Amino acid sequence: MTVLKSEGKCLYCEKMFAAAGIGRHLTSHLKNIQKESISKRKAYHLKIPANGMFLHLLVSDETELGDLDLFLREIWLECCGHLSSFRVKNKQYEWSDDEFGENLGQKVSDIFYKGLKLKYEYDFGSTTQLEIQVLNEYHINVFGGILLLSRNEPLPILCHLCNKKPAAEICSIHIYEDACMFCKSCAKKHEKECPDFEDYASMPIYNSPRMGVCAYEGGIIDKERDGVWKG
Repeated sequence: MTVLKSEGKCLYCEKMFAAAGIGRHLTSHLKNIQKESISKRKAYHLKIPANGMFLHLLVSDETELGDLDLFLREIWLECCGHLSSFRVKNKQYEWSDDEFGENLGQKVSDIFYKGLKLKYEYDFGSTTQLEIQVLNEYHINVFGGILLLSRNEPLPILCHLCNKKPAAEICSIHIYEDACMFCKSCAKKHEKECPDFEDYASMPIYNSPRMGVCAYEGGIIDKERDGVWKG
């Protein structure tokens, strides 16, 4: 299987880095910002990889898990208002008043620490699963609670038929098969073999691990990086 090149732009210097290096680069900026900061508040550097894609976030200690849930929905996941949850070791946090569960109203400062890994799930039917890594913590103010430090540029996905043009459409019927992403011209060829494609199974490609699933139609945060690779 071909490994797609994944890279993202640094918020601070606007230079492009590969997925493997952007975290270390952001760390150097955050350490310098902390040196000049007089804040007593904590902020957590989160890395969220998914299918070659990634997010790097800086999250204030005052942020509630529910706010992080909403951010993930708005940038990567929201389609039909599905349920979601975080799992930290043996505890599950979700939108529930169930006395046996943990509520998403808790602040991340009560849960997060450097090195923590937690699981996140959106939609308990056609589930999108994420692993969130707390890379480090700093004494930095984060205005607005959550800051997008970097996000991968649209992946260089080529059409699965011609292998020449950028893929623009995905077939939700064949999403788990070898050929499911097509350029505009090859999508017309696929229609002849898959009647459902023209009817309802044709979906746009988005820069999200949720693309092609349920009724996902893209995010509302960072929309300029949510489209198709330009080639």
